[in-house]
Amino acid sequence: MKNLTTSSKLPRISESNYVPPEIWTHILSKLPARTLIKFRCVCKSWRSDIDNPVFAHMHYQNSGNNKLLVTLKDLGDAENEQYKECFLTIRDAQTLRKNWIVSIKYDLYTLRLIGSCNGLILVERYAPQGYHKEFRLKNPCIHKTLILPACPLSSSLLGRSWYLFGFARDSKDYKVVVFGLDDGQGEDYAKMYFAVYTLSNQQWTFRNDRLNVCNLNSYNRRGLFRSISTAVNFRGAAYWLGQNDKEKSGLLTHLGSFDFDTENLTFLELPFCWDENTLRFLFLLGKSLAIFSISEETSSIRVLQQDNVRRPWTLWFSGKSSRDGYQVFSLCYKKCRKVLFSESDGGYFVCGNKSYNIANREVHKLERYISFQSQLETYSESLLLFKGYGARDSLVRP
Repeated sequence: MKNLTTSSKLPRISESNYVPPEIWTHILSKLPARTLIKFRCVCKSWRSDIDNPVFAHMHYQNSGNNKLLVTLKDLGDAENEQYKECFLTIRDAQTLRKNWIVSIKYDLYTLRLIGSCNGLILVERYAPQGYHKEFRLKNPCIHKTLILPACPLSSSLLGRSWYLFGFARDSKDYKVVVFGLDDGQGEDYAKMYFAVYTLSNQQWTFRNDRLNVCNLNSYNRRGLFRSISTAVNFRGAAYWLGQNDKEKSGLLTHLGSFDFDTENLTFLELPFCWDENTLRFLFLLGKSLAIFSISEETSSIRVLQQDNVRRPWTLWFSGKSSRDGYQVFSLCYKKCRKVLFSESDGGYFVCGNKSYNIANREVHKLERYISFQSQLETYSESLLLFKGYGARDSLVRP
């Protein structure tokens, strides 16, 4: 009898004999980001796939994009005023249960959460006088931070500036946009300059073709950008509501938009109007852009139907409101805070540290989870910044 241990060896069977490599890539793209970081150690082919920036975009598209909330909360150090700490807290959007915390340590500078897109968060670090600014892209899920180079806009323009962060769908690139208003010759001659940072080449581009705000036929130059901090990303562009009438500061009349691919800025007049006591907020309703309006008596939601030229805005909800609900939104409106919407339980908004149900008009406090000083953004896990950008590790607390 032959000795099986000394006979010809059995052929080695690789994983490609069982499953084609493209199938493995598809399976991996559906796993959580933090799990994929561990799976890089399995084999060289998996590590090569996971480290590929193209795979990072594929992973975000296929992973289900579990909806989370990110809040930025300032914690000053009472013993040492020159030392402070901020917490980026990630929570489940439905239960508000805390998932993890990213700690950000800083000195006399102030931190502000500007926006979130596809798993990346843009944070601004600026001096009290507002002229020296630093921007940081953070991926809390994989604990990475990228410090952007200095913005090419002059310090005088940065003193009157607004920011956007989003994703260009055609070029598949992430961009940070800084607008600076030059009104040195008077508001009637105010001109808008802007610079764009692209993540792919990690460089700023200063736009020499100035945006002449006067061509917008606006009576309120700054009012058109006042609520840009509440902008929402939708189909490769950022949208926000702007006010055109200088005498009526609460009257929002235009829909502002910035296309991240073409880098064009436009303002379109809204086809309907409200009275001065009606508050308006732009938000995402499913896969559509919507406007929520509320007064002390009534509230409504209008949805943008982009394929309907004659009637682009359709009424999705109309009902009564409450005085308590109106006061909740009034405070967020004055602070230019973003509101978030959930379609569960009849539909409710998260506004500051409170929620408002549009069906039963009830207001609930969320102080146990979120303080009013916290800034809210939606967030989804991703692998962006893991490789190829020179990002550094962030301090994370469980």
